[in-house]
Amino acid sequence: MVKISVIIPAYNAARFVAEALTSAVSQTFADREIIVVDDGSTDGTSDIVSRFPGVICLRKANGGASSARNAGVSASNGELIAFLDADDVWHPEKLAVQVRLMDMHADCDLGHTAMTEVEGVLEQRRTLVEADATLRHSRVDGLEHGFLNPFLCTSTVIVRRSAFDRVGGFDEALPFAEDIDFFLRVLIGRPSLVRLAPVAVYKREVRGSLGDNSVSGYRKLLAVYAELFRRNPQIVREHPQLARRSFALLRGLLAASLLHRGEPLAAMRAAGRSLLLRPSRGAFRTLGMACAPAPLKRAVKKVVRTTPQS
Repeated sequence: MVKISVIIPAYNAARFVAEALTSAVSQTFADREIIVVDDGSTDGTSDIVSRFPGVICLRKANGGASSARNAGVSASNGELIAFLDADDVWHPEKLAVQVRLMDMHADCDLGHTAMTEVEGVLEQRRTLVEADATLRHSRVDGLEHGFLNPFLCTSTVIVRRSAFDRVGGFDEALPFAEDIDFFLRVLIGRPSLVRLAPVAVYKREVRGSLGDNSVSGYRKLLAVYAELFRRNPQIVREHPQLARRSFALLRGLLAASLLHRGEPLAAMRAAGRSLLLRPSRGAFRTLGMACAPAPLKRAVKKVVRTTPQS
């Protein structure tokens, strides 16, 4: 058994997969295996992967990201599992530092790092983690942080195999937000995670992802949360305010996205539902902007754009 397995799902990723793989094989942590799951690509992705000695490439019919990740984990034998999307890049010390932190916090099943989104060629944008930054991290215990801050980038995550097996991996029947659903199910079983503070993942924005349409994304997350609370009624019993706070947060974010998209009436409804669950400045602000006449909105936006950031 190796210490850590790196799982890279890839679908028509010929444009970027070499860059992602280079960052994986360049890791300073040596006790690892790298598995690419070609999820039915038609653009020669597997041909590019075959140029990397020692990298395992599995080919399967297209089944989506969850299916690819689960297949990769099934074929792996690492004690820990790290995921890397085929269009992202890791810092060379990412695994070394995360493995060290997971060993330090043996009762945490989940860890993640900071990340940054960039455009263009990621390799040219990378910055090194300073030598004294390897231990700059925080530990968070309890479900509240996970449910109220669920937006982990999959390429930043490391998880224990025992936890992956316990929750049954990614839900292949879920066509959206499957990563957040997985993270929260892991935390429900053991509500602790450890976060590396320095940026160790460089993420490329790719159109067509869940985050590319925030209105659609927040609506899908509301459905995921509703199902999680339905399947885990003990959370509502033990944390009576968590569901209200979670739905208030997501409806407030949905309201802001609707307003940004130019749908003030829908934004008003979403903000109102958020405020009924839990008052917040953000939802009040969105509601006010949605109700404001168009000239006032333009004036406020102009002031915001021209005001220096402190």
